[in-house]
Amino acid sequence: MNVPHYLRPAALAVSLACVSLAGCATAPAGQTETATAPRAADVPFTSATAELLPDGSGYRVSWQASDAGKVRVFAGIDPNGTTGGAASGEGGTQGSVIVSGVAPASRPYFTLVPERGAPLVIADRGLHLKSVPNWRDVGGYRTNDGQWVRMGKIYRADQLDKVSANDMTLIDQLNPGVIIDLRTQSERTREPDMIPPRARGLVLDVAADAHGSIGGDMREAMAAIAAGKGVEMLTAANRDFVALPGAQKAYSAMIRELLREQDGAVVYHCTAGKDRTGWATAIILGLLGVPRETIMADYMLSNGYLKTKNDAMIAMINKAGAPFDVANLEPVMTVRPEYLQAAFDEVQRKYGSFDAYARQGLGLTDAEIAALRKKYLVGSAG
Repeated sequence: MNVPHYLRPAALAVSLACVSLAGCATAPAGQTETATAPRAADVPFTSATAELLPDGSGYRVSWQASDAGKVRVFAGIDPNGTTGGAASGEGGTQGSVIVSGVAPASRPYFTLVPERGAPLVIADRGLHLKSVPNWRDVGGYRTNDGQWVRMGKIYRADQLDKVSANDMTLIDQLNPGVIIDLRTQSERTREPDMIPPRARGLVLDVAADAHGSIGGDMREAMAAIAAGKGVEMLTAANRDFVALPGAQKAYSAMIRELLREQDGAVVYHCTAGKDRTGWATAIILGLLGVPRETIMADYMLSNGYLKTKNDAMIAMINKAGAPFDVANLEPVMTVRPEYLQAAFDEVQRKYGSFDAYARQGLGLTDAEIAALRKKYLVGSAG
């Protein structure tokens, strides 16, 4: 959260402290076979995930498919699945493979190669960056028509002002082409982005014309939180993401940047990576045809990724002695379904449909939307 319209938790913590003081197979990754790149054909998988094991010893790759026959799993470091893929296991139409021996310093990708149909490249959604805990991949979701959003091409994140050296090394390996900063000028001045060596920075201030609304400055935001109005504040903020001209301009430019970037990945972020970034993700996934329930589920993931960071912040505030009930902070440090729903409701109220919002509110053309889908989706539409 941040100033002027979206309360920044980190700044809030500091401010409060100041106030109070004044089918299973297991195999290691080998070097025996090479996966082929995804082709424009039906992807038979209806679900597919890769998750780091709790002890960090490997990844569990799971899938479900329709009429796929035998499925082979390859591990590598190329998001296209074209080089470095190594046979790691196999299963049937519904399967799960534990892949060990993957280099921890690089992000692994797993190519699922079915006997019938097109292959699919997936990865663990989270990057597990200690200094940027809410950095995660936007891809890996299935669309309404059976296509899949490419992984390794679009990332969402929280603030990038305190990136550790180890995390920056991994981020640079992701080949980011542009880092889009959705924050306000005051946030950027106070906590400037650390840009990876090969990337360029781009500012798209979502809250450029949010002055005067609730949370317009830190004092007003703190007063609203102290009064237990955090839910109302975040609900209003999400409506503003849709309604305010500055937000429309920023999000429209973000989509066109996704179209413009040629070789590198696109990264966009705010402070907590959950509110402005949350609606940005809803726009992208919505334009790509991802189901609404999947978009909501992705939105809610921020609570898990930010839990350790938020718990530490609450502990610091409690130790300092907050001048109000610390429980009032929970609504502004987390996401709730009703927040994102408020944005969708505003879309419906103001434009009548998401398609109309994309064309009238964001000014996107049919050709641009088609190009976005062609660039970031794999498989053929069912």
